[in-house]
Amino acid sequence: MDYIYIGKIIGTHGIKGEVKVKSDSDFKTERFKENSILYVKRGEEMVKITINSHRVHNKFDLITFNDLTNINDVLDYISREIYIHKDQLPELAEDEYYYHQLIGLKVCDDNEKTVGEITDVREYPQGAMLILKKSEGGEAMVPFVEAFVKKVDLEKRQVIITPIEGLL
Repeated sequence: MDYIYIGKIIGTHGIKGEVKVKSDSDFKTERFKENSILYVKRGEEMVKITINSHRVHNKFDLITFNDLTNINDVLDYISREIYIHKDQLPELAEDEYYYHQLIGLKVCDDNEKTVGEITDVREYPQGAMLILKKSEGGEAMVPFVEAFVKKVDLEKRQVIITPIEGLL
């Protein structure tokens, strides 16, 4: 897929065309800066939008786009998903990963025994957590830190972890 999900328009804010976005994106200030290009999914079509303004209010991102300045002009965009084209992603430093690269990777222990698969990455004040669907059923959370995550191999589509007692 050429597009990466970054959030969803969940409602309007005020009457001047501002919409409320629930964003799952990292680099929010970069994503929503003035003149940034994003895409809204409308059926099977990706509709290009250009950001006019961005601010944060009550933990939501509020944006205006495409020079729309009236609530009636943005009503059709409510409940639409927002994407960025993968070509717009900046290069990351070595040992840095986008969350979408990690989701779906197989997770193995030090002995290369499969313990599960990454289904989500969540941010907490303590840092990022890998959410695993365990092989024997259930879910586990693994801190995405060097003490637990020994190696990420995107080519082999696997992550090697060093679990401690009780982690899984």
